[in-house]
Amino acid sequence: MHSEDEMLKLVLSDKNLWEMYGFNPNDYPTMKSALSAEDYPVVVAVAKIIRNLNGKQDKSKYKEVYKEIYEYLNNNIIS
Repeated sequence: MHSEDEMLKLVLSDKNLWEMYGFNPNDYPTMKSALSAEDYPVVVAVAKIIRNLNGKQDKSKYKEVYKEIYEYLNNNIIS
């Protein structure tokens, strides 16, 4: 298992998160499965954050990731 998959599993296993958004964390054991979770935008957002920030120490990258996640959530949850 890759470190990204391990981090994904850890975050998605948070009981408050999966209860609030109604997904089964066992359905998304890999980044690939989470990134294609069309019915659960929050799962995709978590995966995108992990993918884009994995190992990066450059704080300027955070703004790019924030913008990507913000736009994704706006297009898939808010609208």
